[in-house]
Order: sequence, then C-alpha cells, then structure tokens
Amino acid sequence: MATDPRKRVPPKSMPETAQSEIDHVLASGLGDFSLRELLGLMLSNLGLAERRAYLARMVGDKGNGFYDRSLSLGSIPVDVRVPRTRSGEFRPALLPDRYERGYAEESQTLLLSLLASSRSVNAAKIALKKMGLSTSEEDLDAVAAGLVEELDLRNTRPLEADLLALFIDGKYIEVRDGDRLRPCCLYLVVGLGRDGKKRVLSCLTRFGRENLEDWKLILRGLVERGLRRVMVVVQDDFSGLLPITRGLFPQADVQLCIVHMHRNAKSHLSKSDAAEFKQRLRTIKAAWTEEVGAAQFEDLCQRFAERYPTFMAELRKKREHYLAFLKYPESVRRSLSTTNAVEAVNGQLEILRRNSGGYFQSEDVLKLKVSMAITSLESGKWRRKAAAIEAALDQFNALFAARYETES
Repeated sequence: MATDPRKRVPPKSMPETAQSEIDHVLASGLGDFSLRELLGLMLSNLGLAERRAYLARMVGDKGNGFYDRSLSLGSIPVDVRVPRTRSGEFRPALLPDRYERGYAEESQTLLLSLLASSRSVNAAKIALKKMGLSTSEEDLDAVAAGLVEELDLRNTRPLEADLLALFIDGKYIEVRDGDRLRPCCLYLVVGLGRDGKKRVLSCLTRFGRENLEDWKLILRGLVERGLRRVMVVVQDDFSGLLPITRGLFPQADVQLCIVHMHRNAKSHLSKSDAAEFKQRLRTIKAAWTEEVGAAQFEDLCQRFAERYPTFMAELRKKREHYLAFLKYPESVRRSLSTTNAVEAVNGQLEILRRNSGGYFQSEDVLKLKVSMAITSLESGKWRRKAAAIEAALDQFNALFAARYETES
C-alpha cells in the first residue's frame, strides 16, 4: 500500500476508549492500515491514557478535546491527535521536546535493530521496503558503512601509552563463503585504561584456525600504535603466546585465565577429580595473599600429581602466571583472573550470530555485526566504570606508578 505523508488518521477513528479502537483495528485486519497510521494510532491512544491518569489526580481540571500534530518517528511521518485539558497544564510525556518535530534517536534505533536481526544489509533493505520505508535505505547503508569503518579504525588509531590491563582472546565462528561455511577466528583485544573504563583496542578477523603469527601481528601492532606500559596482560594459555606477551611487555604481569585452566582440567581429569579440582580452585581464588594462594596451589598440584603427572607439572611450571591476579586489590581480582572482558564482546556477538541463522553471511556482514556488538557494549555497559574497578582504581593506579616510576 502506498504511503502518502500528507494523509491523516481520520478524527472519527479516534474514539475516547483506546481499547475499543484497537479492537476495531484488529477486527478489520491490518491490511488496510499503513505503518504510519498504526504508529499514529498507538501514540494518540497512549496520550489519551496519560490524560486520563492526569485527570484522576487533578480533580479540578477537565478534558478539552484534541489538537493535531505532525511528527517524525525517524524517517516515518506520523500524525498524532494530542489530548489537552482546560487548564493547559497537561502535556503528554510521549511528545518530543518543545519546538522539535521528530524522534531522532528512534530512527537510528530502528535501523540498528534491523541490522542486528537481519542476515545481511540487503535483507534489512527488503524489510524496509515491506514497511513502505524505502526512503530509509540510504540511511541504512550509511549506518552500516559507518560501523564497518569504525571497526577498521580500531585496528589503526593511536593508543594511550599506559594501560592498567590488557585482555586478549580469540573466538571461533563460521562465515559463509559461496556455497560452504568456512571457519574463522576473531582476534579481540580489550584495554582497561587508567580511567577505569574498558575499550576494544583491536579486532581482527582471519579465515582459518587461531594461530600464533596473527597474534604476533596484532600485539606488535599495539606497540607500534603507541602502547608502552601495561600493568597486567590477561590471556589464555594458547601455545607459544606467553613468551610473546612477556617479550613485548617485560614489566607486565601475565595472568593466564583461570576459567581456561579449569576447562583444560576437565579434559585431563576424571569427572570426580575435576569436581574436586574446581572446588580447590575456588579456595585459591579466595586466598588472602599471594603466599597463601601459592601454598594452596602447590597442595592442589600435589593432590593430583600421581594420577596426572604431566598436566600437574605444566601447571606448576606456570604457577606465577595463574596466580598473578593475587597481587592486586581484592575487589579487582575476579576481573583480572579471567578473559571475561573479551567474553562480554563474544556474548553480544553470539546473540547476533543466532539471529543470523547460526553463521554469518559474509566477511563484511561479520565485520558489521562485530562492530555492532562492540558499539552496544561501549555505549552501554562499558560507558561507566565497573563498581569493582572504581572501588580500587586509586590503589590500582598507585601500584602502576610504583612499578614504572623507576623506569629509565
């Protein structure tokens, strides 16, 4: 159905009772109603319900009909009948600010939601056409291009010289390539700044399995972009990665992810032994001091050394890297013991992957969805400092200054 931006919802379709009007629409079918008319109807009835609630509180005031107002919900023109009162004191909260005719943020929200739920940009364009919003296709292209461009900039823009922490991890995903699915690795680096906020510093996608050469490229790139001093690097025990991070950041502590260690233990130990291992590991994570934690870690290794000598010998060799988090204030130990900062990005991406049918339609679509996941975190949850980080931020920065103040 064509949508005429000058067409209005007829006054007779706006009875005083909102429910009866909605029942009328549902009974007649939605085929005769454009999206604009439905939005106008909903906004008008919300205003009406708001006026009823207002009059129930303000006994001396009375309803005084409606006035028509043309608004814009993003790129959608909407005609609304705004209820008023005799006193003139009532104004529906759903209206945009005075002297403004549109809901600018809703347009961006609509386009981002379409991109998040669609398998590709073309699928989102088709959805816009079906809604009679083909004029928004150019806006959609601009939003998608901006997100991909921002992702590329993350791998090149200059970095702060100092960071409190660096979290690195890889994630396996599948990307459609012609008529088959190809495995792809997403390399992610998240930084914790001295201001206590997390930011994605680098995000690189590569076809194939996770490999050391890609990590060398990414980590050396961080140094070339200006990163110099880091307090702690948190990573998993990917083969060969530990010597590289120690070489690039020689004064930083390297923390091997406790969660990854537990997963490895489950594959090496029997089910009952793995359960006991997990319980002992919890005790170590709650240790008061690094010395107490080291003693408990040795007890854990001794407990299983006879049955699993090779695995326990490997853990003993890397003890200092599994327990590095115990050097830091108690409130931040949990944050520094795992790569969960990276997992937060992976969690957002996993939602988008499921919405895309279990895989990504192309490498470009993958970049788009990754950028959306990162943007969602940085404009939402990561916009503020985590409470645990904020509580220990001064102490954390003092430890940073003490370690590097003697640097020549």
